[in-house]
Amino acid sequence: MAKKRASSSRKTSGRRAPAKKKSGFSLGKFTLGLIILMGLGYGALAIWEGKLVPDSLSDFELPEILDEPLNTEPAQSPQPNTKPEPEVETPKPTTSGTSAAPSQSQLEAFDLYFTAAFDFMWPKYSTNETIIERPYYTIRYSEPHEQAIWVAYKLSADSLKQKTYERKDDFREDPRVRTKSASLADYKGSGYDRGHLAPAADFSYDEFALSQSFYMSNMSPQNPSFNRGIWKKLEEQVRDWAMENDNIYVVTGPVLSDGLTTIGKNEVAIPKYYYKIVLDVQKPEIKAIAFLMKNEGSKAELSSFVVTIDSVEQLTGLDFFPSMPDDMERMLESSKSTTGWKW
Repeated sequence: MAKKRASSSRKTSGRRAPAKKKSGFSLGKFTLGLIILMGLGYGALAIWEGKLVPDSLSDFELPEILDEPLNTEPAQSPQPNTKPEPEVETPKPTTSGTSAAPSQSQLEAFDLYFTAAFDFMWPKYSTNETIIERPYYTIRYSEPHEQAIWVAYKLSADSLKQKTYERKDDFREDPRVRTKSASLADYKGSGYDRGHLAPAADFSYDEFALSQSFYMSNMSPQNPSFNRGIWKKLEEQVRDWAMENDNIYVVTGPVLSDGLTTIGKNEVAIPKYYYKIVLDVQKPEIKAIAFLMKNEGSKAELSSFVVTIDSVEQLTGLDFFPSMPDDMERMLESSKSTTGWKW
């Protein structure tokens, strides 16, 4: 009997041969390469534009508000709650025309890239401050004084040309002030008006915007003769300027300090002065103008209240338009000329 021939195939053992290393796609290497490419892209963009973000926008630090009290007597009104008030000297409003306007050829040379920043019109602020941004205006709220330190917004001719809505005077507390804003009761019987900082008439083109202007965070105790007189006249003038210049930016607020007289349970401070700053950054005629007014009635011409933005900064401790190029900021803020503003 013939023997079976041995099979030429070998049985494989139970052990697997070690896997060979693959040299294909690596997610880690791909991600690292992508990050490097993005970094190079942003670097190239920075070189191309000179600077991705202005230094002033990345430096969020607000100087303390000057606690210099004022040397003028408070506006006449019924006696509210009082706190001791020291005396110091405050800058007096300066008449216009005493300082030369910056050269328009110099201003026109600036690249207006900074206007693209969402907060370029805001005074310099810190991330720990109470900033309330609404669709139509932004405020920085002061809890110790129960009112806004500043209100900033854009005012355009297109908006003011639209159909207007009737104001409903729906004054109400601001739910976005976590520590609670001033209330209607604080003003009741005080003898002071709930004076708008951002005026209702600037937002009457939109029913919702108009209603939002009646939050108590946008109110400040104003002497009735001031609120319904010279202050109203200035607000109307600013709207005329918006119509003439297409778009302007407005920053307004009270001059706040320690030791101010207060009203109501929440001790709402009564400012002695208010400021309003108007900026027009449209070429070819770039310009700015600032006003400082005492919280009392006046028959004086608006031009007599024109001051430099620098003087308002000294009085309030605020830094206006910090994202502007430094040279442009210095030229605009040091001038108190009324050139280019029609009265």
